[in-house]
Amino acid sequence: MKFEWLIQLVIIIIIWVILHFWKKKFPHFFLKRIYPIDVVIIYLIYCIHWLSTAILATSLLPEVFFAAALLGIGLTIFLAITKGEIIYPLFWLRFWRLFGILVTISYVILFGEYLLKFVF
Repeated sequence: MKFEWLIQLVIIIIIWVILHFWKKKFPHFFLKRIYPIDVVIIYLIYCIHWLSTAILATSLLPEVFFAAALLGIGLTIFLAITKGEIIYPLFWLRFWRLFGILVTISYVILFGEYLLKFVF
């Protein structure tokens, strides 16, 4: 599909706007520490899969999940050394936010490469 990338961006923006307004309108249904980007990450993982198969003819999801596993191990060691203990809510929040940064950077790089290769 020629405009699949445009559809992906529109869906990401729609999900972001809906979650942002939902959080503002119904704050008791949405956890305070969860932001719209935390939910959009799940869709970005699908977008990474689609873009990587379109560009490279193979999926980058195994590499992304391997990097997430290394991130989890490194974060566990870091929290154990700096805090002296691993507090699960703190660990999972930091892990998900760092994983979100990893996924977002991967998506932006793949999206730019896709635009350069197929659109321009």
